[in-house]
Formats: sequence, structure tokens, C-alpha cells
Amino acid sequence: MRHMHVLGVELQDYTVREAMRKVDYFLRDNKVSTIAYITTRGLMAAEESPELKDFLSNIDLTVAADSDILHAAGIANRNRVKEIENDEFMEEFLKKLVRGKRKMYLLTGTKEQLQELEQCLKSYQGNLRIVGSFSLDELEKDEDYLINEMNGLMPDVVISNISSPQREVFFENNHMKMNARIWLMLKDKVVHATHKKDIIWRLGDMLSKKLFHRKVERYHEREDDLQK
Repeated sequence: MRHMHVLGVELQDYTVREAMRKVDYFLRDNKVSTIAYITTRGLMAAEESPELKDFLSNIDLTVAADSDILHAAGIANRNRVKEIENDEFMEEFLKKLVRGKRKMYLLTGTKEQLQELEQCLKSYQGNLRIVGSFSLDELEKDEDYLINEMNGLMPDVVISNISSPQREVFFENNHMKMNARIWLMLKDKVVHATHKKDIIWRLGDMLSKKLFHRKVERYHEREDDLQK
């Protein structure tokens, strides 16, 4: 495991094999452990938000969503770049859940995200044990009601796709109440299976990455000036 610092955010970089060992430990632990995919968009937002930066820095296991984050951190290991570009973490993570007959619960901000998330996961593994799902835009009662309903289904893993800042607020209010072992957080409309990304998404992603690299360059320039 290596520590990465990107735009002032401290993250960990685990190989897929190392990450799976962490997942095994999380599944045996008696508390909910957090795993989060980190995107270039998320890091740019965190640079401007101390609250979001603190949130990301305290995640138990972070997974880079694309190899640009590794390059920004000065990590050029070819095997790691390949693992990220092929999203091998998600593939191995879902395989582990299927082999262990682990139960999953899906939680998103919107109904559209819920459909997208389920399709994405099933593109990796078609025999997942999804015991329940919910989108927060359909919540008619308080969040405690949702958490009680979720806990009653006894999922081992919660996989969520909730946009900031709703994600951070929901986490702060509810993570200590969850009985799941792992909470895997995806980010906004990110779909990790490459063949699911349409042209508009790819163009937006390309522009976002260019902005990310400019921000990283400026950040390093400011850091160099401070050290002079």
C-alpha cells in the first residue's frame, strides 16, 4: 500500500490483491467499513471543500476510478494502471461476494441512478444476491425508517451511488446505524464498465480530465512556490 497526495487529499493506493485482503478483513469485522471510488471530479471538488476533503481522507479503503489519479500522484506502475483501467477491483469484489453468497443492498439518490447501478453491476456478475434497493428521492418517511428496513434484510454489503453533498450528509447521519459489514460508495453517474459509457459521457469526461491535469499542475506550482 502507498499513500497518495492529490490536490491536497490524502488517499491510499492498494493493488487489487491487497485490496481483496482488506475486503476479507472488513467482512469479518463487526462494524461497517467504508470503500469509495475516487474520481478526478471528486478530487477537484474536494480541493475547494474542507468538509469533502476530510470525508475522503477518512474512508477505510479508496479505489481510484481512473489512472489519471495515479499519474497525478507520480505513480506510473504499469500493473496498477492496467488494474484501474480494467476496473479489476470491481470485478474481483463482486466475484468474492458471489462466491461467499453475500447479500447486497443498493442505495442511490435517484431512481435513474438505481437502474443504472443495477445494470452496471450485473454487467460484471449476473447472479448477485441483491436483497433490496432504494432511491432516496422516493423516501416518504424519515431516514431511520429506511435504515431499519435495510437492516431487516441483513445485507452484508451496501453499494450506493449518491451525489455530493447528499452522500456526506447521509453518511454522517446513518453509517453508525447500519448493520452491514461494507459500504461501497460509487460517485454520481460514474459507470465503471467502459462499454456502458456513451459518447456524451466520454466527451464530458475528457474535458473534466483536462481540467483536472491543469489543476494538478497549478497545485504543484503553488506548493513549489511555498517551499522557495
